[in-house]
Amino acid sequence: MRTVLVARHGEVVSNGLRRYAGGSSEPLTERGADQAEALATLVAEKGIREVWTSEVARAVQTAQIVSARLGVALRLDPRLNEMILGPWEGLTEEEVERQFPEAYRLWNHRPDQLALDGRETLTALARRVVPALEDAGRAEGAVLCVTHVAPVRVAALSVLGLPLSRYKGLQVPNGESFRFDLACRSVERMAGGSLAVELARPRAVPAA
Repeated sequence: MRTVLVARHGEVVSNGLRRYAGGSSEPLTERGADQAEALATLVAEKGIREVWTSEVARAVQTAQIVSARLGVALRLDPRLNEMILGPWEGLTEEEVERQFPEAYRLWNHRPDQLALDGRETLTALARRVVPALEDAGRAEGAVLCVTHVAPVRVAALSVLGLPLSRYKGLQVPNGESFRFDLACRSVERMAGGSLAVELARPRAVPAA
């Protein structure tokens, strides 16, 4: 099973507003498109044969920019979709905190324990995302998977053998890319740096 490259989509307006975009159809901002172009440049010499992407618009647009630049095929995979947010879909962090105070508190301190009707748990998310990366690792050529912050986090923790309670400790900016070595169970930022080393550092105050 070979190494798989995984990237978060470029920026959309909701990201700046701290809104849970979920499955929204909003397009990339100008900055988001630039991030997708930068991603294409970063992976240009990595031998990518195919780009797999979430079905959500912002990921698709990011993947289209990369695949067009590289001249490779594009494939939609629903397993890479963003976490199903249920009643939090489209709300800002402040709105969620006001409407779901106990759940929001739990989300920020023990996200692995949060279970709400209509909202996907981190465990369920990991169960669909990790097999997608494993399939990508068995593909004939190198694959870049374009997805979202939650899938990147749970996949990284799962591959590293770390508990999903560490979810908030992993920062995944828009356009950030990672190298997943599924055989060696390691994850590194394409820009440099081991996630295992990052997560071994003392925990900071949980970020949204």
